Parts: sequence; structure tokens; C-alpha cells
Amino acid sequence: MKRKTKLGLGLTTLCAGLLLLSGCTASFCSPKDRSNMLYAYDDGITRYYSADDKPEGAVQHAFFTNVYYTVSLENNANQGLKTIIDTCNKNNIEVPHQDYWATMDSLLLDDVKAYASLKEDSSAAVVNDALARYGYFKYYSDKQEQPVVWDTWDLYNKKTFTILDDINKCPTNDFITQYKKGMDAYIANFRSCIATDDGQYGSYGYDRDSKHTVAIEAKTYSYAWSKGFFEGLLVWPIGAFVDILCNAFVGMGTGLNGTVGWAQVFAILIITVIVRGFMFLVSFKSTLSNAKMTELQPQIAKIQNKYPNANTNQAERARMSQEMSALYKKNGINPLSSLLIMVVQFPIFICVWGALTGSAWLSTGSFLNLNLSDSISSVLFNASNWGNGSAVTALILFILMGAAQVVAMLLPQWIQKRKQKNVAKLGKNPNATSQNRTMKIFTYVMMGMIIIMGFSLASAMGIYWFFGALFSIAQTLITQAIISKRKTK
Repeated sequence: MKRKTKLGLGLTTLCAGLLLLSGCTASFCSPKDRSNMLYAYDDGITRYYSADDKPEGAVQHAFFTNVYYTVSLENNANQGLKTIIDTCNKNNIEVPHQDYWATMDSLLLDDVKAYASLKEDSSAAVVNDALARYGYFKYYSDKQEQPVVWDTWDLYNKKTFTILDDINKCPTNDFITQYKKGMDAYIANFRSCIATDDGQYGSYGYDRDSKHTVAIEAKTYSYAWSKGFFEGLLVWPIGAFVDILCNAFVGMGTGLNGTVGWAQVFAILIITVIVRGFMFLVSFKSTLSNAKMTELQPQIAKIQNKYPNANTNQAERARMSQEMSALYKKNGINPLSSLLIMVVQFPIFICVWGALTGSAWLSTGSFLNLNLSDSISSVLFNASNWGNGSAVTALILFILMGAAQVVAMLLPQWIQKRKQKNVAKLGKNPNATSQNRTMKIFTYVMMGMIIIMGFSLASAMGIYWFFGALFSIAQTLITQAIISKRKTK
């Protein structure tokens, strides 16, 4: 296989691996969690008021004596539903009448009223609170062997055909398909459902003004094992540890709902230090072995210069490999040690990534006005965020993260280049030059992919990558200091 072909395949594999990293572990979101998220994007078109704050045109509710309501499909803050309707209009898909949506809201309120035991004299505040708590009934059903999403919505939809006097007010199959597709798309990428306690987490809704927390169920250790081996072995325990840390630091903020974000930032920092510290200890022997290989570069270069055609000549390649193996054996170096360490490290890094992206705590609240669940890119590209300061925080975070990643990945090369100045005098070997060029390309591509992913993922993960890069820089400097001290002895 040609060198360019190998390089292309390698780069493709690297890019695919990085892109799939965030999806390597299973989502912990339950049907109830997803139903709560869906309701955050479509909470209906009916709004309930008390007698004191009712707007002009509000109608008294038939059951609740102290509640007034308005119904409006056009003048409504439900941006999630409006966006789906706009898409349907552009695609010439017929949209249901306003009466259809009002009927859906009425069916939901009937179920919530019965479940929450609401009385005739219940206030509008009580009604709205009950809908906020149990609005997920609109999508969730636990009447089957396993809870599912959409069954109740389908049931409500069928009932509207009986309740309404005009079938033309009801949705077509094309609209139903488009509605479900749009709603599922809103929540498709949400994974932050690892929590050890029931609570209000995250930041869900179509735009910044409508975003709010939703109820997320506590996940047990046995539930984690039902998701997979690594989910039970590492992902859930790490996520649970995040919960413990956030609860320990919560005094620095204002509590779970509306926390200023310091609890989450400190939790990310501690997790980073513990995980990277463990990895440092595990890989230290391999790092020393690599350092020995760097010291042997003059001898390695001599061997490579003896066989300039090793890339194309099989006999030369075999003789060069034999001499290299003898050199490694003489100096107690195992060239495969780095590979073995990577086999151990990679699953751990994936599980840590899965735990942090899946942590309900880390999707909650904001830090310096930046929602931790929002991606850096979505904040920067929204003009309104520059006025409230969140875009400035996102930009600073991105610059710090990107700069730290560049330094962390290039620092070992800079140090090695400085140590190998004398090796260059031995002459260039085509085989060695080709390998070095390939390694540089891999480094730059990986660095670029990490920065791009940090730009597109949640802000909390950008903070994690920033701390991770700082630790990598410190690890490189500490390792080099230890190696230098050993050499002086």
C-alpha cells in the first residue's frame, strides 16, 4: 500500500474516531426524561392566568373558578411548535387548526387535573405548577411492559378526531410525521441524564428566553449495568462522583436551580486531575521508555541511514528491523509498551467522556452567564448573546481551550526537537523523514479535530478540555524534569 494511501486511511480513521467519541457510551436518558424534554419544546398554545393578571380576551375556565385562559396559535411564545409549523408551510404540508391544539391542551390538563387532584378553586399558579410537573404526560406512557414515548400523544391525537366537529381541523399523516420528526430532532443530541437524585436539571427549550430545567429521574447502579459493561463499570460511578462533588461545592453557588456554575467547574477540575493523574502513573514507565528512545535517536538514525531504501526493499527492511530490535533489547525498551498503554487508556477516556457529557449536573446552570449545556458555537453565532455577555465568555473559553490544546500537543515535539539538534548532523534518511512527516500530520489533524469538537460541544466539555490540556502541559514538564534529574545521576 502506498504511503499516501496509508496516511489517508489513518487520518480518516482518526477523524472518525474523534467524531464518534462522544457517542461511544449509551445514553442514560429514560423515556420519562425524554418526555420531559419534549414538553419543554412544545408546552401547548393555552396559557392560564389568575383574575388579577389575566390579559384582555381571557376566558374563564369551565372547571376552575379562579382560572382564566387564552388560546392562540399565531401569537404564542411556543417557538418550538412555531418552527415546525413554519417548516410544514414551506413544504406545503397542511397545518392543523388552532382548535386541534387547544383540544390537545385540554386533554392533557384533564389527565394532570386527575393525577394531581386539582380542585375547582385551585389557583392559576397551582394549575401552571401542575402542568410544569406533569406536562410530560403528553408524551409518556407506562402502561406497557416498558415505558415508551409518544403513545399518549397518539392517543390524544385520535381523541381529537372524535371531539372536534370538523375532521379538516385535525392533522394529516404528513403533518404528524413532520411534527414527530421535528420534536425528536430537538432532543436527539441530549444525553445529560446521569443523576443520583431526582431533580430539575439541564437547560431545555427552543431559545434562551424559553429555556428552563426539566425533571430528570435518578439512575441506579443496576440501571447503569443494563446499559452496558463500561456504563456500569465506569460511566455511572464517575457520573455519581460528579454529583457528590457538585453537591459538596454547591455552597459556592446559589443551589441546584440557577447555580452560578462554580460547583460544576470545580467538579470538572477535580475529575480531570484524578483521571489524568491516574493515567500519568499508569503510563509513566512507558513515558520513560519513550525518553530512552529519544536518547537513542543518534544510534537509531545511524541504523536508518544504513538502509535508505527500507520502505521499498524488503531485505533492507528486515535487516533494519533486526538491528533496531537488538538495540531496543540491549537498552531494555519495549516499542509496544505505548500501544499497550493506549489500549488501557482509551476505554477509560471514553468512559470519562461519557460520564461528563451524560452528567445531569454538568448540564445545569451557567458560568459567567454562559449556559454550561450550550455549545460554544451556538452561543457565538447568536447575536443576542453578545449583549448579555455569554458570547464574550464563550469566546474567551474557546481561545483559552484552543491555545492550551496547541501547546499541550506541540510541547513534546518542541522539547524533542531541541534535544535532537545533534541528530540532524548525521544526515537525512528518507524513511525517517517520511515517518516524522506522517507523525506531524497526525498531530496537526488531531489538534484541529479536538479544537473543532470543543467548538461544537457543550461549554462544560470545553472547560474539561481546557483543564485537560493544562494537565498535559504540566505532565510533560514534570516528566522532562524527572528524566533530566535521572540523567544527571
